[in-house]
Amino acid sequence: MRPRKLICAPLGVASLAVAAFLAIAAGPTATDRNVPIAGPGPASSLSAEMAAVAGADATADSGGMKAYKSAVPDSATPGDCLIFSFPEEAREADCILYDNAGKAIARTAGFRAGESAEAPWVFVLAVPATARPGLGRLETVLRREDGSAFDRAWGVSIGEKAFMAEEVRLTAKNAAIRSDFSRERMKQIDRLNEILFRFDPGAPRYFGPWKSPVGDAPRSAAFFDARTYLYPKGTRETTYHYGIDFAVPRGTPVFSSGDGIVVLAESRISTGWSVVVEHLPGVYSLYYHLDSLAASEGEAVRAGTLIGRSGSTGLSTGPHLHWEFRVNGEAVSPDWFLSRD
Repeated sequence: MRPRKLICAPLGVASLAVAAFLAIAAGPTATDRNVPIAGPGPASSLSAEMAAVAGADATADSGGMKAYKSAVPDSATPGDCLIFSFPEEAREADCILYDNAGKAIARTAGFRAGESAEAPWVFVLAVPATARPGLGRLETVLRREDGSAFDRAWGVSIGEKAFMAEEVRLTAKNAAIRSDFSRERMKQIDRLNEILFRFDPGAPRYFGPWKSPVGDAPRSAAFFDARTYLYPKGTRETTYHYGIDFAVPRGTPVFSSGDGIVVLAESRISTGWSVVVEHLPGVYSLYYHLDSLAASEGEAVRAGTLIGRSGSTGLSTGPHLHWEFRVNGEAVSPDWFLSRD
């Protein structure tokens, strides 16, 4: 693997990008909730655009802190993401989402929007597609350099979302792949999971715009379809489809959805020739069943860089592209990213 070359925009550029990303992603905001957090001080590099998104408007409290109106969304949709920012002076930050039964269903660490220690904290949190509807709770904890911590909680309304269902009849070849528990396949699964659950503070900082890897090509399967596999011997197995399938002919150029680093480029038993690109700490796009690769591990790519050509390798019923996004290991809808433009 080549040494990693990070793509990190200068702070001013990063702040503008985050502001645009947040402005669309935030949706309804809890603008009436004052969130006490440490003020950035006169030397803060928080841009005016980011301040407008974060609603930086506040007064000192008795603890020597400042209150800022947050841009934390007060609603969420299963299979989408929550993204918000704090102009906080802290050493590290964490966030947890609870459902209406008090069960923790998602968590993430925060990361700086840019390379500067004064860049605002950004949180990108996946809302599981299986999240139960109702009033949930979002909690953040920020730890200061002196070891003290500050936490805050918000109510978040988790909505309902209906997903499609489909049946897929397996050939003997594809049934054998589904039933393959060989050491090689298990190693491939473990390696992929190790990548997708990795949160690297040194990862690239790309906030969009995001692109479809094959333009406006027709789709043949949707995100989080309940997919029932029909085996040749008559047995059935239901699982979920974690991405979007595009019905494109073999050899169709496939482009990276955004700037980032190629962290996996190899042939896998399940997914054939595959590419994974890291865009942000904990945020990855995946491209499966390729006929050939045009990118290698460790390579820096831009949105629109050719990374391969579509095919029908691995467990596949015909030529297509499977496109997927993971956030801290959780599958999220690729359409959420496309809607950030």
